[in-house]
Amino acid sequence: MNNKGLVSKIALGLLATGGVVAVLALSPGIGLVLKAIDPNPRKATEKLKRAFDRLAKDGDVEAIPGRERRYRLTSAGGRKLARLQFKDYSLSKQKHAWDRKWRVVCFDIPETDQYVRRLFQGKLSELGFYRLQNSVFVYPYPCVELLKLSNKAFELEKHVRLIVADSIDNQARLKHFFHLKP
Repeated sequence: MNNKGLVSKIALGLLATGGVVAVLALSPGIGLVLKAIDPNPRKATEKLKRAFDRLAKDGDVEAIPGRERRYRLTSAGGRKLARLQFKDYSLSKQKHAWDRKWRVVCFDIPETDQYVRRLFQGKLSELGFYRLQNSVFVYPYPCVELLKLSNKAFELEKHVRLIVADSIDNQARLKHFFHLKP
């Protein structure tokens, strides 16, 4: 991700967690955010201001009238942030033993959304899901957060289902694939 994209993602993230952000207000913890943008606080603040202005121009944030520059996230900005988070999403390494349940992700994303279908399939493959069929993937650990994020990013609620199953007919192959004890 280029620096401009990183600053935009940080700006959207600030709004998602804080609701409304006054650009000039330095709240606790903002110093760490600014350092992630640029080591020079003045330059970082300017880059953040430009990012908010650009996001407002694109309709991702809304400027709130007043003396201070304040912004709030729009629904389009929420989707944009979710798409950026989806792109960078990774499943944390499992800390717990396998609960002997399979998570089966089934989807039927329309042909008109071929780009989104390919992104979704690619992300499942990248994260290590096992492709059972073209639109059916299996994973042995909880993955609800990924599905919530994909729903928010691409509005897939109508097209994606999660099934939690006790067994699958070829689970010996799945156990081998995921390095699980038989």
